[in-house]
Amino acid sequence: MMHSRIKHLFNFKDIERTFSLLGPYIVKNRKLYSVLLLLLLFSVSMTVAFAWFIGKITDAAVQGDFNQMRWLVPIGFSIIIVNLIVSYFDTYIESMVTNKIKLELKNTLLKHIMLLPMKNISNTRTGDLLTHFTNDINCINGVIGSNLLGLIHIPLTLIAAFIYMVNINWQLSILTLLVTPIGILGGAFFGILIRNNSRALFDQVGNINSNLNEVFHGISLLRSFLLEKILLKKFHRQTKDQYDLEIKNAKLHGFFNFGAQGINSFTYILSLCLGAYFVLNETISVGSLLSFVTLMQYTTGPLTGIASQWGSFQSSASAVERISKVLDQNIETNELPSYYKAQTLPKTIDIYNIHFSYDDQKAIFSNFNLNIPIGKLVAFVGPSGAGKTTLFNLIQGFYKPQSGQILMDDVSINEISPSVLRSSFAYVAQETFLFSGTIKENLLLARPNLTDLEITNAAINANIHNFIMSLPNQYDTEIGERGVRLSGGQKQRIAIARAILKDAPILLLDEATSALDSESEFQVKEALNRLMKNKTTLVIAHRLSTIQHADLIIVMDEGRIVQQGAHEELMSQDGLYRKLTQTQFLTNQTNSESHLSVISN
Repeated sequence: MMHSRIKHLFNFKDIERTFSLLGPYIVKNRKLYSVLLLLLLFSVSMTVAFAWFIGKITDAAVQGDFNQMRWLVPIGFSIIIVNLIVSYFDTYIESMVTNKIKLELKNTLLKHIMLLPMKNISNTRTGDLLTHFTNDINCINGVIGSNLLGLIHIPLTLIAAFIYMVNINWQLSILTLLVTPIGILGGAFFGILIRNNSRALFDQVGNINSNLNEVFHGISLLRSFLLEKILLKKFHRQTKDQYDLEIKNAKLHGFFNFGAQGINSFTYILSLCLGAYFVLNETISVGSLLSFVTLMQYTTGPLTGIASQWGSFQSSASAVERISKVLDQNIETNELPSYYKAQTLPKTIDIYNIHFSYDDQKAIFSNFNLNIPIGKLVAFVGPSGAGKTTLFNLIQGFYKPQSGQILMDDVSINEISPSVLRSSFAYVAQETFLFSGTIKENLLLARPNLTDLEITNAAINANIHNFIMSLPNQYDTEIGERGVRLSGGQKQRIAIARAILKDAPILLLDEATSALDSESEFQVKEALNRLMKNKTTLVIAHRLSTIQHADLIIVMDEGRIVQQGAHEELMSQDGLYRKLTQTQFLTNQTNSESHLSVISN
C-alpha cells in the first residue's frame, strides 16, 4: 500500500506528457533558450565570484593590505554591474520567450478546437474552454520559464558552490551533503501535493467560469424567473470552494517554506559555529569563513529552492495537463475550412440507411433513408424531437452518423472537404446568432471581398436596409454581444441578408421568418422566393401555413419519415400531417378569438 502511494507521488509520466506537449515550442525557440542558458552560466559564475570577492576583501581588511583592497574594490563593483546586466537581460528574454510560447499555444489551442468534431465541442462546457485561455495557459510560466530555468540554474549553482566550498574546507562541506536528501525528498513530496491541489483548483475555476457564462447569457431568463438569489447562492458556494482550495495551497506552501527556512537557518548557524572554531584553530581565515557561509546560502538555499521550484513547476504542470486533454482529442480535418465558391447545384443528394445517436445510446435515426429532390423546395415538418434539426446538422457534416452514408453526387460527404461541403449551404437558424461588432462586419462574414453594393442589395432583399439606414451609424452601428441591441425580427433579417450574400446553391431555413411581423414576413418571403430560383431549399417548418406550396413535404416523427408528398396529397390522408395542420389551425383560431375578446372588452 505504502509502495503504491510513493509510486503515485513520484510518478513522472505526467511530467513526460507535459514536455511532450511543450517540448516542440521550447525547441522552436531554442535560440532564445540558448541565450538564457548562457546568461544562467554567467549568473552561476558571478555567484562564485561574489563569494570569492567577500573572502578576499575581508582577509585584506583583517591583514591591513591596502594595495590588495585597492584592486579588489573595482572588481567588486564590476561583479555587481555584470550581475545587474545579466539580471536585466535574463528577465527580459525570459518574459519574451514565455509570452511568445503562450501566444503560440493559444493560437494552436483555438485552431485545434475549431478542427474538433462538433460532438466533442458540444460535450465540453463553454466555461471550461474559456478557462484554458484565461487561466490555464497563463499558468504555464513555471514549465517554460522561471521554474524550468530554476531547476537548471539551482543544480549548477549548487555544484559550482560545492566545489569551491570543498576547496575552502571539506569538513564543513559535508554539512551540505547531509541537507541534500532532506531538501530534495521534501520538495518532491510537497510538489506533488501542490500539483494535485492545483488541479482541483483549476477545475473549480472552470466550474465558476461556466456558471458565470450561463448567468450572463441568460440574464433575462434569470430575472424573469426570479433566480437571482439561487444563482448567487450557487456562486457563493463555488467561490467558497475555490477559496478553500487556495487556502490549502497556501498551507502547503507555508509548511514547505517553514521547513525550508528551518533547514537553511539551522545549517547556516551550525556552519558559522564550526567555522568560527576552525578560525580559532587557524585552519581557515576569517575571509574564507565568510566566503563559505556566503556560498552556504547558495547551496542549502538552492536545495530547498529546488523543492520550491519543483512545487511551482508541478502547479504549472497541472494547468498543462488540462490543456493537453483538449489537444489530445482527434481532430476532424487537418486544415481550417475556408470559403469556396460552389458554382453549380449538386445533381443528387441521397441519404442511405443512416443510424445516428448523440450519446451512442438513444438513437435519433435508425435505418433512415431519403432522396432530396434537386432545385425544389422541400419542407420538413413534425413534432419537436422528430430529428429535423439533427438532419440539417448531419447534411452539413457537423456530426457523422454511426453507420450509413450521406451522398452528394454519389460521393460521401465524408470524402468532401469541409470547405467545399459547407460552402454549398447557406443556413438561417431559428435562433439567430450574431457576433459583437457592427452590422457590416456581421454581413461580411458571408464571404470574402463583398462590395458595398452587394451588401446593400442583400439588405434590401431581406427588408432590413431601411431600418439600418435609420440608425445613427447605419451599417457601422454596433449591435452588442450576440446582437443584444436588436429585436428578434431585426436579427433574423440580418441573418437572412447574410445567407443571401453567401449565395450558396442549397438553402437551409429553420423557419427563417418566424420572428417577423406580417408585413416584413411578406416582403422577406418575396426575397426568399427570388433567392430560391435555381437552388435547392430545405425548410424546417413550425408554422405549417408557411409551406403549403412546397414541392415536397417530409413528415417526420421520432426519427422516421411517416409521410411525404404535396400539401393537398397529405391533407387527403388520415395521417400526422393533417392532424398537425388541424391542431395548429384550431390553436390559431382560439388565439385570434381570445385576442378579439380582449379588445372588445
